[in-house]
This record gives sequence, structure tokens and C-alpha cells, in this order.
Amino acid sequence: MTREALLEALSSTLSKTNVLQLAALAGEAKLPVSDLLDISFLKEAPTIAFRAAWVLEHAALSYPHCFLPYFPGFIGRLAEQQNPSCQRCFTKILMHLTSPKAPAVCREALASIADHEGIVEVIFDWLIHPETPVAVRVNCLDILLNFSPTFPWIKEELQAQTEFYLQDGSPAMLARGKKILRQVSKV
Repeated sequence: MTREALLEALSSTLSKTNVLQLAALAGEAKLPVSDLLDISFLKEAPTIAFRAAWVLEHAALSYPHCFLPYFPGFIGRLAEQQNPSCQRCFTKILMHLTSPKAPAVCREALASIADHEGIVEVIFDWLIHPETPVAVRVNCLDILLNFSPTFPWIKEELQAQTEFYLQDGSPAMLARGKKILRQVSKV
């Protein structure tokens, strides 16, 4: 699929089925993952950027072999992502790739990234930004929990931030926050 055809497809409202079909095309190398990544940073078209990030998320989670070659670029541009809808997709990708239960190929890709502290810094920035949506925040909590064995200092900060967000938390924050607090005490 050409970039122009992809932009045209992303210009229309997508159903979950459409997203899965586009992700499958990426998995079959018929849709360039690099285009999805680039389009997800379009500032002048935030809705199209979100749709590209949504497809990228499903491609990364369902077809990691097609996404992992672009993982270093994804990480390299992580701090540039200012679209909260795209941040939600990006954090979901990171949540799964940083999970101790991630497939070996994903753990190896993460291990090949030299700047884990840079990832943690971006995720903390997103977590504490006052306008960050709850869905992004709860994903950030999980990502930070996943990095806490590598960086012991995260545990104290993560616990403090989680307790802060539980004070006036939405149902999603309360559910995930309580889970994070239970798990962080075991790290």
C-alpha cells in the first residue's frame, strides 16, 4: 500500500475491523510500518495521526516481527509525541513490550535499546502532565512498574504518584492504581 493510499484509508472513520485489516497488511509487509509511524506524528491532522497510531498499536501487538525493526525509531521519537490519543496507543505498545511476560523477541528488542532511562523520563513526563488523559496515565503506571526492577528508584516515585492519583481517581485509575500499589510492594 502506498503512503497516499494509506493516508486516504486513514482519512475515513475506521472500525475496529478496518484497523485489524490494516494491521494485518502491515504484518504481511503490504503496508509500511514506517509510514504508520511517521503519520502518527502528523500535528496538522491529529485524527489521522490517531488512526495511524491505532493501526500501529495493533500491528505491534499482533505482528511484532513487522514492528520490531522500527522499534528503535519509535523509541527515538517517543518524546515528540504530543497527541494524547496517540500517546494512548504508544503507551499500550510500550506496556506490552516492557512486560515481563512479553515474548522473548520483544524482550530482546527492548534490551537492544541503550537508553531505558530516556524511556522512563518520557513516561514520567506523560504521567505527571496535568492534561494527560486517564487512559494514558494508567498505561504509564504499568510501564513504570515494568521498569522498576531495572531502576529501583522508580518504586518510590511510582508509589507516590499512584497514591496521589488515587485521591481523586476515576474508576479506571482506582482499579489500575490499586493493582499497581499491590505489585510495586512486591518489587
